[in-house]
Formats: sequence, C-alpha cells, structure tokens
Amino acid sequence: MTRARRHNPTSPASRAAFTMVELIVVVVVLAIAAAAIVPRFTGTATQESSNAVDQVAELLRLFAYRQSLGSQQVALWRDGNDGRIHLLVMDADPADPDAPPEWRPDRFAAPIALPTGLELAEIRKDDQRIDPAEWTIASVPGGERPKVEIRLVGHGIDSTVVLPTASPSVFRVDADKPEPFARDVIDLDQAGRDREPW
Repeated sequence: MTRARRHNPTSPASRAAFTMVELIVVVVVLAIAAAAIVPRFTGTATQESSNAVDQVAELLRLFAYRQSLGSQQVALWRDGNDGRIHLLVMDADPADPDAPPEWRPDRFAAPIALPTGLELAEIRKDDQRIDPAEWTIASVPGGERPKVEIRLVGHGIDSTVVLPTASPSVFRVDADKPEPFARDVIDLDQAGRDREPW
C-alpha cells in the first residue's frame, strides 16, 4: 500500500516565482534608491562645470593682470589636441639665453581642462567670433588688451565670462540670471570732463 504525499505549498521546491507583492516592494525600493542617487550625480556634474567656468574667469583675470603689470607679452591659447586652455608668456629659454624668446606656458597658471559635457560654445575677441576649437589671443606690447568673451555650455549651465578691454575686472554672465552691473571705462580727458570736481 502506497501513501500519497501531501503537497506543502511553503516548501522551497514549490516556490518557483516571485509574488506580485514582492515585485512591487523591489520596484519601490529601487525607485527610492534612484531618486536619492541620481540628483547627486547630476548636481555633481553641474557643480564641476560651474567650477570650471570660475577657473576660466580666474585665468582671464590673471591674463589681464600679467598684461597690465608685467613686461612680457602674454597670451591665452586653447590647445586643439586636448582642449585645455593655457596662459602663455613670451619668454627666453633659461638653458639658452641667447635664443630668441618664444611662447612658453606660464609657470604660475595651471592649464584648464573642461569637464566632459561642458563645451566652449563661442569665443569672441573684440566682438569678432573666432574658432572655438583652437585659438590664441595675445596681448600687444604697448597696446590695448582685447576684449575677450568666452561662452561655456553644458550640464544645465550657459555662462559667458567677459574680460572688458580696459578693465582688469572679469565678470560672469549666466543666461538664467540678470546681467551683473559692469562699469564702463571713460577717458575723462577725451570726454572733456577732466576739470570736473570729484
């Protein structure tokens, strides 16, 4: 006489699939984890891009400072190979002082590498567009410094860094914010206002 085996629905061998409740719980847990993690990655990329815009502004400020106070010719240069932006100085080779001076990287200014996703969308020199892929903007010895505008776009940022012609002040204009107050430079002698009381 054979005994019939009783079917136990709770035994591991009889459970071959997840229940609907278990699937819903897993989906909810994954959604909560994604909601917590994704904004951090997005925020990090935006912050990194914003920091890069500030670094470009600082490099422009250093360019203006070196041009106004230094005796050497300086230039901004974007390398077409790696996309980094450098500050260059017309300088002689210390190993061969008799050789003619040539462009060398400034020892005090690290080149700027834009983070992935932040693009140099537009660059202007004295209101003239130049190729954003590779360019050089050099100061003219004894001459006026050019006006430089660099527009950077990516990761929710659309910012233009502006270095006016006669001012060492660099300002940043964000597309989603009002333009900051910038002073216009006036030659009082040329404007006939040199005798006005202060």
